Amino acid sequence: MRALSKKAGSPPGSMVYIGPGRESPALIERISYDRDSLIVEQITSGEPFSGKADMINLILFHGVHDVQAVHDLAQEFGVHPLISEDIVNTMHRPKINRDDQHLFLTMKTCYTDKDASNLLLEQISFLVTGNTLVCFRENADDFSVKIKDRLARKDSRLRNSGIDYLLYVLLDYFVDNYFHVLEQLGSEQDGLQEEMLDLPAAEHLEKIFKLRRDTSALRQAIWPFREIINSFLSHDEGFMRSRSRAFFRDVHDHCLHIMDSLEMLREMNTTLHEVYLSLTSHRLNTVMKLLTIIATIFIPLTFIAGVYGMNFAYMPELAWKAGYFICLGFMAFIGLGLIGFFKYKRWF
Repeated sequence: MRALSKKAGSPPGSMVYIGPGRESPALIERISYDRDSLIVEQITSGEPFSGKADMINLILFHGVHDVQAVHDLAQEFGVHPLISEDIVNTMHRPKINRDDQHLFLTMKTCYTDKDASNLLLEQISFLVTGNTLVCFRENADDFSVKIKDRLARKDSRLRNSGIDYLLYVLLDYFVDNYFHVLEQLGSEQDGLQEEMLDLPAAEHLEKIFKLRRDTSALRQAIWPFREIINSFLSHDEGFMRSRSRAFFRDVHDHCLHIMDSLEMLREMNTTLHEVYLSLTSHRLNTVMKLLTIIATIFIPLTFIAGVYGMNFAYMPELAWKAGYFICLGFMAFIGLGLIGFFKYKRWF
């Protein structure tokens, strides 16, 4: 939340990057295609972003920290300053905006780090204007390679469809990332449950709270995006053909599936917390019961030892030759008798 303080006092539309610090320039790639041609170009600073007027243009913009490059692109396509502000704010809530010339939406995708130990969220923004779709990302990965491989096949549906299907493909790709993360979280919860049943430890409680934070973060990311897809299905988008609505309904179904899985993970997390508390309480009760039994056995023995440890001048038992052994035998009899009584009562 402290990162948002950078914008405090700034006028509306001020482009202030909010996100992890980066200094490298943005990596911008333009892919223009139709049924017969495919053109892939790298765009450097100062070059126009617009592609072929008679082809579908996909601009992959990696690195929204490059505020100047985002500003130049927004200026060229006539994007509203408030939309430009949302693009560079990587902590923005998923949303959708429309005007006469543009459709803008932003969402969150997720993945884990190399060790699969930390959840990472990335903001993805889309701008649809005319025959051009711009995809703004924070990072660069093999996503562009996968898209270019699909576009390289002339018989692929993506190559022979319109910009509405292209938008669906991108949305579907980033939504599917949730399933990989959910699978990892589920496996982590199952392993944690097995570890806890063997021996609950303080580190297990930390893992439970981490899983709870990750689940809540995913829910906050996917819940508003479901409403965005609902908006697509209920609103008459000018660039969307009727046959493409079935694909967006599929994305909506994926969102519902993700929400159900997250609810199940939340319930399992709550159950794990309760199991941890129960196991810890049971273990504490077991230890306390054992210590109580030991203390109960030694109370009469301590009493006997205390009596014969007093410094009175006249204690006839002290003069007995067998007094020491009689006292030890009596103490042993009491201790064994108490142990037998506890066993009879099944107290341990």
